[in-house]
Amino acid sequence: PDVLHHWHQQFYDHDLKWCLAIVGKKELDFRYSVLQLVVGLRHFKSSVSKLKQQVTGWAQRDLQHYIIGVIAGAAAPSFIIAICALSDFCYLSQSPIISKATREKIKNALQEFHDHKKTIIDLGACHGEKNCPLKHWHIPKLELMQSVVPSIAAVGSLLQWSADTTEHAHIAIIKDPAEATN
Repeated sequence: PDVLHHWHQQFYDHDLKWCLAIVGKKELDFRYSVLQLVVGLRHFKSSVSKLKQQVTGWAQRDLQHYIIGVIAGAAAPSFIIAICALSDFCYLSQSPIISKATREKIKNALQEFHDHKKTIIDLGACHGEKNCPLKHWHIPKLELMQSVVPSIAAVGSLLQWSADTTEHAHIAIIKDPAEATN
């Protein structure tokens, strides 16, 4: 799995939407807007809930960086644990060197999510394409997570498969110059 197109996109498509449903758009927007500026991370002073679907992987990563602190105290503890477990899974699986102990931590983070995911459905946060509440977990990106630890054991760190570098080059070398000529 590619970190940019799987983990960060999965966070944006699912985790963030669950948080918006539980915390509320207005409250989540407010909580992101009052965060202190941090060098190297995007500040979301305007609406997070109205970001377009085509937001960059870097923006998705920065949203994910703040999410646990942003939802703390505004959501049920079991919900926060589920979101935190997915974040732990994402960050641990991006390690440049992954030992047997790290693989075990990744596996445990995924298990912790599974132990608490029922809360997401119970709270009505999980919705399908037509905004209907889902009562199942047939989400391809979540199902893909089951194969991560065996994949790491077989081929090593997932960072070698990341599209982040080529995506950055595509923006810097193709998109930015093209926009400058229009």
